[in-house]
Amino acid sequence: MPEPKQRDRWDKLQVLLDPVGKIMTAVLVVLLGYYGNKALQQDQQRRAYVELLSRREEADGNLRKDMFGKVIDTFVTPHQADLDSRILDLELLAYNFHESIDLGPLLKQVYVQAWTDQKATTKQRKRLQNLAQEIVNRELVALTEAGCAQTGQVRFDQLEKDSVEAGFIQVDCQEKQDLPAKRLSADVMIKPDAADLRKQTEVDVVLHVKPLQGGKSQEEEDEFQFTVSPFDFPMMDNVRLRPGGGRVSIAMTRVDDGGVTLALVYFPDSRTSLRDKPFYDEVLKALERTPASR
Repeated sequence: MPEPKQRDRWDKLQVLLDPVGKIMTAVLVVLLGYYGNKALQQDQQRRAYVELLSRREEADGNLRKDMFGKVIDTFVTPHQADLDSRILDLELLAYNFHESIDLGPLLKQVYVQAWTDQKATTKQRKRLQNLAQEIVNRELVALTEAGCAQTGQVRFDQLEKDSVEAGFIQVDCQEKQDLPAKRLSADVMIKPDAADLRKQTEVDVVLHVKPLQGGKSQEEEDEFQFTVSPFDFPMMDNVRLRPGGGRVSIAMTRVDDGGVTLALVYFPDSRTSLRDKPFYDEVLKALERTPASR
């Protein structure tokens, strides 16, 4: 009989590693199955979450659309509602849709009614003023986070005496994302036909905008004119500067018998209202910049 072949160390190593290899293969299959199943569950959870958000947004949009239709009907239908009802409708519109539509004309109309209606009270007029100031402050907080803002106080007695107050707001806004550096200066003046400034609380503002480089303003200047009242909201009532220059607005944040406080805010186009859609060329430029930023 032939002698049995003697096993060398490699044969012995193969005998030892064979069960280890089978065990490792089994462990690997289990791990792949576990992590694959976990990834599948996470993907299903993400899909369910996105679908839930989508449905919630759709339901919220439908609810807002129905509410908007019913509330706005009270202003366009022939019947005359009492002042309290109109103020309540305005509050519903303002708190829910101030970023979507310009409510300034409606607020001004109802405010005029609050002065001409013999049954109107000071409380109702104050309610309208508080509504407007709250919306203005909400929008200013959102815009200032991404931009630059400065306030200035206008005294009625001084303005009526001088007719104009030059440079009542001056601010140098440093460069930020999507915002070039600018030097902003505003002059405020009384309207020539203003019979009672305390009752009208509406002023004219001339805004001067210059590019700012190295802390020094450039020669070129843009000039804009605003008519500012408590019912002008910065997300809606703003001007677009030169391409890539952002937007600027002036809003009235406080009104009393002695004067008003005006706020100048300079902010990027991305913070504008839903009404202001981006221009086609701006969308293309944004898409071109996206790969480079990654």
